[in-house]
Amino acid sequence: MKLICPHCEKPFDLEQAIKEMEHREVADLAAKFGKAWSIVFEYSDCFRQSEYGSVPLKKRLRIFKEINSLFDGLNFVVKGKKYRTDWNTALNGMTEICNIQKWGFRNHNYLKAVLVKSSDRLSAEGMTAKEEEGRAVGSKSRILRDKQGDPVAPRKGDITADEFCKKHGVKSLGEILKIKSFSP
Repeated sequence: MKLICPHCEKPFDLEQAIKEMEHREVADLAAKFGKAWSIVFEYSDCFRQSEYGSVPLKKRLRIFKEINSLFDGLNFVVKGKKYRTDWNTALNGMTEICNIQKWGFRNHNYLKAVLVKSSDRLSAEGMTAKEEEGRAVGSKSRILRDKQGDPVAPRKGDITADEFCKKHGVKSLGEILKIKSFSP
């Protein structure tokens, strides 16, 4: 489709202008990926539909944007479970996929499956499985100590009764709790 520029009144091809914009976006993403660009580009070749085929520019741009957003926060979801990764692990996963020369991908699920093996699972609260397990073990042991009558280990910010009395200038906690009775 040919259009005329409203500014200079020269004709230009709309499809050519769109391709030029796509090339600029690819160049911007290439700069953003930096040294990882070569492996990201090679990984995008896994999306070709035949062994010796090619990936159209529009599809390749979409793949680059998905990779960028997929690892922007370094979190991804597989089967409803959140996982956390880092760029080195992600790049190693892409390298592993490229080394086995897979092709015909429709989405990034294969990459996610590779990353799940070496990534930390996140809970709904954003904690890794190890952090969540540590929290659960800590609260279970605290509950057990409470039931057994053992003294509970103080948490950060806890103070003893003596410290509280000194801080508030009273001799005992009973003094604070005394209720003045009404005299008739």
